Amino acid sequence: MKPTDDKKLVEACLRNDPSAQKRLYEYHSPKLLGLCMRYTESREEAEDVLIEGFVKVFAHLGDFRFDCSLDSWMKKIMLNTAISHFRQHSKHYNQLSLDDLPEMELKQSQEQPSDQLYEKELLELVQQMPEILRVVFNLFVVEGYSHKEIGEMLEIQESSSRSCLTRARNWLKERLSSYARQGNKGIIG
Repeated sequence: MKPTDDKKLVEACLRNDPSAQKRLYEYHSPKLLGLCMRYTESREEAEDVLIEGFVKVFAHLGDFRFDCSLDSWMKKIMLNTAISHFRQHSKHYNQLSLDDLPEMELKQSQEQPSDQLYEKELLELVQQMPEILRVVFNLFVVEGYSHKEIGEMLEIQESSSRSCLTRARNWLKERLSSYARQGNKGIIG
């Protein structure tokens, strides 16, 4: 969508035009659902976060000032909703201790993970990570936040964020190596 189209769409949504609200939702929901899926354990949970995020989008649409793109603004709301959901619903968040996470040893292998791992499979693999590792991995690698910012978002120490990222990378490397050793079969599922 062009910025001028976004402006017209936002103005129509603010006038409570149901067709404009539907267009806004239908246009942005696929991308935003992908974001939500990176921070949840299932599609159903991601859909719940998406709906909660869109409630916030529509509630605060009048605050949008077009000083950034509508996509960026909505992504920020959705990310904050996903992180809030994680903090409220994570089974282990309140008792987070890195000592409780399994130590992961990465065995040296001559084999390289295959280039045949597709985006959907990689997303499914990342969703299998222990919760805190998945959230830190996504915030750092996908969203580009610093460890300081992640620490503030998740209310953990910066060093804990670094440790989680290291463990997440090792977890992922271990599974990708396994995937390569098995001839690209059997890692997902």
